[in-house]
Amino acid sequence: MKRYRVLQVVVTALLIFGMLQAVSAAQKVLISPRNVVINYQQRELQAPPTIKAELNTLRQQIKTKNLTFQVGYTAAMDFKLEQLTGLRTPSNLVNLVKAQNLKAAQIMKTLPALRLPTCSSTARAFDWRKAGGTTGVRDQGACGSCWAFATHGAFEGNYRLRNSSVIDSSEQDTLDCSGAGSCGGGWWAHQYLIDKGSSTEAAYPYTAVKGTCRNVSRPYQAVTWGYVGNSSSIPGINALKQALCQHGPIAIALRATDLFKAYTGDVFNEFASGKVNHGVTLIGWDDDKGAWLIKNSWGTGWGSTCGYGTEKGYMWIAYNCNKAGYAASWVEAKPKPAPAKEDCIPFNPKTTTVKKVGNNWKIVDGSHWMFDFGTKKNEADKTLAIIKYYNMNKSCFVGRPGPSFQYMLVGNGAPKGAMKGEDCVSFNPRTAQVKQIKGSWKIVDGSHWMFDFGSKKDEAYESLKIIKKYGFAHSCFVGRPQASFKYLLR
Repeated sequence: MKRYRVLQVVVTALLIFGMLQAVSAAQKVLISPRNVVINYQQRELQAPPTIKAELNTLRQQIKTKNLTFQVGYTAAMDFKLEQLTGLRTPSNLVNLVKAQNLKAAQIMKTLPALRLPTCSSTARAFDWRKAGGTTGVRDQGACGSCWAFATHGAFEGNYRLRNSSVIDSSEQDTLDCSGAGSCGGGWWAHQYLIDKGSSTEAAYPYTAVKGTCRNVSRPYQAVTWGYVGNSSSIPGINALKQALCQHGPIAIALRATDLFKAYTGDVFNEFASGKVNHGVTLIGWDDDKGAWLIKNSWGTGWGSTCGYGTEKGYMWIAYNCNKAGYAASWVEAKPKPAPAKEDCIPFNPKTTTVKKVGNNWKIVDGSHWMFDFGTKKNEADKTLAIIKYYNMNKSCFVGRPGPSFQYMLVGNGAPKGAMKGEDCVSFNPRTAQVKQIKGSWKIVDGSHWMFDFGSKKDEAYESLKIIKKYGFAHSCFVGRPQASFKYLLR
């Protein structure tokens, strides 16, 4: 017994050690340690000699060039610049800009206007953090996936504004599946959010390593995207302000450098030459500072709070500095559909009876008939017994007249339980989906189809929403193969 207990303790200790090792490994891929507030001064006091020497060199550059910002031992300084950047400009960008903007202009005509009364391009300053139009700072880790994080930074901001909902979408989904890039670099991936959508961060967490694309639910989707202006150059200041006010946060390219990597405060004004190499999210401006407000994806151990809240990860960067604003792009999230108004007729199961009307047997409630069974009195009686057993009191339809889908409710919920002698087929409402099979839109579960809607695609999707809403998991029949009555149970 003692040996068994000792073995238990050893195994438990090994499991805990393994878990700690896994957590430690996950931490290492990130730039900023999770849940750790970094004090740049204290960090520098304990810095290795190489870091102290690098900071001295950077500060000498600032002094020589009369620059106005501060640098310090940020978490980003523990990585090489090429690990933290990765934006790769397409060679045919000019043509891509024009073609994309033509497509976007047509789609924008069909979208409801995004009303942003709090944002005016004529204002001296604006900050989407203060106006509830952005999400928090993310951490791309030691992976050149800034292109994905800037894409999602713009998307999450617009989604919040368009749908009044704060989301955390999955950059790993885009990294693994979009084909727009890798940890070695890439370009804006807005089209993937249109074609496929995005999973949640919780369902598809970030690993800072490009992996195999996973088959997951992708509840968040975009509808169109475009560039600010019709050239591949840096848009004018006013054009960028207007885009911020029309679409919310936008993805922009810039030139990141060693000074950029060590930035800790004030207005960054290096004005370095060279190609753009990094993607960030533009979220505001301040004319008095002559600067843009950007959100980076190097975690909260870099940058500044830029005068709002306690979260670091932001920068004031001077207008036209380091090519900030190059290839600026916006994205429009798909509006959430308005809750469907269900088409239901209430009745009283206690007063419902089977009655012969003309030559047909029908289930009636008072003077109104609800279901017609023709000459099949036995099936009418059986159906009435089912209605009374479950106390069904609402008969609901999709697509009247000539409904393509029908279901029964008990109050505002699904009937549940089991009645002896029922003819039911079980399915999984979580995995049920709409598919087009040989020209017909059907609701299927795996390889088995359950409901056929013919050419009525919209009614198929509406019916699937109802199935998922009520958790229907059994499709039941009276009188198969030519069922005279169909109903669903939870």
